[in-house]
Amino acid sequence: MIESSAAVRVATAEAGTDTACINLWAAAVAARDGRPRDPAVRARAAAKFAAERVALVVAPGDSDDGVRGFALVTAPGTGGGVGPADAAYLSLLAVDPAAQGSGLGRALLVAAVDAARDAGYEHCMLHALEDNAPAVRLYRSAGFRPVGEPFPHALSGRPTRTFVV
Repeated sequence: MIESSAAVRVATAEAGTDTACINLWAAAVAARDGRPRDPAVRARAAAKFAAERVALVVAPGDSDDGVRGFALVTAPGTGGGVGPADAAYLSLLAVDPAAQGSGLGRALLVAAVDAARDAGYEHCMLHALEDNAPAVRLYRSAGFRPVGEPFPHALSGRPTRTFVV
């Protein structure tokens, strides 16, 4: 497993944290794809935050309600696709575009997998766009391995893979 020293914490139910994370997700996807923010991306993220939660790991931002990054882990079965039926699902992981490349994504990933294990889940799974090379490198370096065949992403249609650790 990988290590990181960036400051992250498991979040408790705090007013505004989910909204701040959803906003960050929409901004990060827009930056990754070079497109304006899409309301469908925000709505899909909000639906993921409504699923049964295993853990939310956050990297606090400069403001009281801001976050520089987060990882949302939801209950087995909430991600669909192939993989162990009892695997927690790393539903969303985002880092503020200004903080990318700082090790924050690695710290969030490590903490999310640790939180899932602490909650009793031996395995975690996630979905990643095949053309998102930085994310795929990060997941592989953390021990995640691809399973099954690529499938079209629900919103973009881009090839997506399931990874399991």
